[in-house]
Amino acid sequence: MKKILLLVLSTYLLLFKPVFATQKNTIDIVQNKIDLMMQDTASWLDSFASSKKINDKASANGYLQLGWLPKTADLADVETKFKVRMKLPNWNDKIAFVIDNDDEDDLKLDYEADTIEKDKDDLNLAVQYIKDLNENLKVKNRIGISRSQIYVRSELKRKWDVDTYQFQLTPRLDFFNSDGWAPSVIGTIFYPFESSSLSLSVSWQKIQSEKYARKKIGFYHIKSLTDEQLLVSGLQYSYKKDSNESYLASVRYRNTFCKKWMYIEFEPFLEFNQINRYKTEVGIALRLIGYYGK
Repeated sequence: MKKILLLVLSTYLLLFKPVFATQKNTIDIVQNKIDLMMQDTASWLDSFASSKKINDKASANGYLQLGWLPKTADLADVETKFKVRMKLPNWNDKIAFVIDNDDEDDLKLDYEADTIEKDKDDLNLAVQYIKDLNENLKVKNRIGISRSQIYVRSELKRKWDVDTYQFQLTPRLDFFNSDGWAPSVIGTIFYPFESSSLSLSVSWQKIQSEKYARKKIGFYHIKSLTDEQLLVSGLQYSYKKDSNESYLASVRYRNTFCKKWMYIEFEPFLEFNQINRYKTEVGIALRLIGYYGK
């Protein structure tokens, strides 16, 4: 039933954009109500730390993503993702409370195509502390619940600007109460051109409870067609936790949809997967993404 509802919603959004154009006030009202509800929740949580009034107000931001991913192996594959991030200055101006269903334990490459992921039903909760040591060095610490496990995480992000390109290195160390230690690292080289740019990302992750390390390599070409339109073409290799190897080629087109805070994505892709004996699998990802908050 969930898949059918999302499929109907996605089709409606794609085919009846002119109708949405005449109902912009309704869309704004819905977005404003969600925004107000999240801001009130952030203020309520922040009030537990102190009854004193401070200059910085509690705030919340996030997104909701609905997607349909038809492909040769599964025409009814759908995805729903969301993230809520609440800033709580009464606790600490660098602390945020995060709720989502995205799999951040799986190290993401920059511009990674997510077309082959299934719906994620697990709810993740975390308290996050971020400190910018300088403009090129950032430390992020987390404690929370993910994959039905308690975990702690420490991450360091370092950037270097060399001539015309940028290099970024992010080592990370996780500990899960069931899966054990999980060291990982991701490196990215970003090279800009006059009207586009190239990105090469490589990641490695070894979870103690898994026999083999997870590996990913991604090479992407990024081009801004206009201020509102983005085109990302990429080649991607991944070796996952279940020893499943896959190769993926995709082209992602992103544009605003009705409102400046709403986006639509089209991403045709071609996949060769070890599970399917490297048979050619063709598909397209259709996504609607709405943002809110400050």
